[in-house]
Amino acid sequence: MSGQRLDPDELALLEEEREHLLTSLEDLEREHDAGDMDDADYETLRTDYTVRAAEVLRAIEERRSLVVQTRVPRSRGRTLATIGVVVGLAVLTGVFVARSAGQRGDGAITGAVDTERARLATCQQASMRDPEAGVECYDELLADAPDNVEALTYQGWALIRLDRVEQGAANLGRAVEIDPDYPDARVFRAIVAARGGDHELAAAEIDRFYRNDPSPAAVSVLRSEGLEREVFISTIDEATRACWQGAAAAQDPDAADAASFLTDLRQCLDDVLARDPDDVDALVSAAYASIDQDEAGALEPSSLDPAVELAERAVAADPTDPNALLVRASLAFAQARVADAEADLLVLDGLDRPTASFLFGAPDDLRAAIEQAVGSGVQPDTADSAPTTTAPGTTAPGAPSVPNREGG
Repeated sequence: MSGQRLDPDELALLEEEREHLLTSLEDLEREHDAGDMDDADYETLRTDYTVRAAEVLRAIEERRSLVVQTRVPRSRGRTLATIGVVVGLAVLTGVFVARSAGQRGDGAITGAVDTERARLATCQQASMRDPEAGVECYDELLADAPDNVEALTYQGWALIRLDRVEQGAANLGRAVEIDPDYPDARVFRAIVAARGGDHELAAAEIDRFYRNDPSPAAVSVLRSEGLEREVFISTIDEATRACWQGAAAAQDPDAADAASFLTDLRQCLDDVLARDPDDVDALVSAAYASIDQDEAGALEPSSLDPAVELAERAVAADPTDPNALLVRASLAFAQARVADAEADLLVLDGLDRPTASFLFGAPDDLRAAIEQAVGSGVQPDTADSAPTTTAPGTTAPGAPSVPNREGG
């Protein structure tokens, strides 16, 4: 790949590829909704298109950075600024080494840029269009840099797209051995684990993924895959899972009604809890299903008390269940009981990421919402002073609501 000349026009090609993939995803949804494609093919193609779109976004970012760095400096100040960018990237990535050749007096670039990052961008672009070509490109890069975590990760995904899952998984395993905190490898491992039916492992990979500042592109892959929903449904107990699946199956696919779904879900969960009042998964799900909204989408304060009662029962049944603590913290926040929410968040700090985060908002989302609410005048209550919030069962004007009430 040495001698490669970077042309800003390539950005336009990448952006065209991005638009093509996004359009393909929309077409795929329409075909599936119309019944022209079975679920298995739909899931396979959606995963492929989604990850390719993420790769395009990453390649666009890389290409823009490299094009900026290869422009001819027009002043000493600009030269110093460009050097600063290169040094900054070198510190951040640990692998970026720039080499540029001379330039003609007319400002045309006559040399070449040969860096691992430039080669990565090239391989990612090749892999988007042809996974086999991408694998070969990454082979060349890895021959010179066998521990390049990004190359290992994205070659691993290319192999998986070629149905060489064992080889791809080995690549991803090697990547996390070298850098356990590289989030892109974690999200691909989560997808592979879920496809293989190991949703507990997928949950652990998602937990590690979110703990390491993932890129927006990687988060987009995870969310568009619906992976968190799949993990949640697959890791709750069988009786509660049957309620979720039964309520969904009862809905008209052409006229989905959230209120009808929640009513069906609540009724089924009531039966589960009648048989086992301490079923934590059923209690958490029932708390979610008990929260009502008005026509404008605002929470109905009267629905919070029953939901809080269910959340309290869930925590009492298992004080270390992450989902139980998250729903109780979210409901406390909805009632402006900030100190109670913060207390549960402290416990959650030492636990795995709640699999119900896509329903209620993750602990980090809740912390951010608390900071915003406190900054806007919603005061936390304390054990040593009179409560400054409204009475239980009511919601103060301007008080927060349950984060991510609509689900992820």
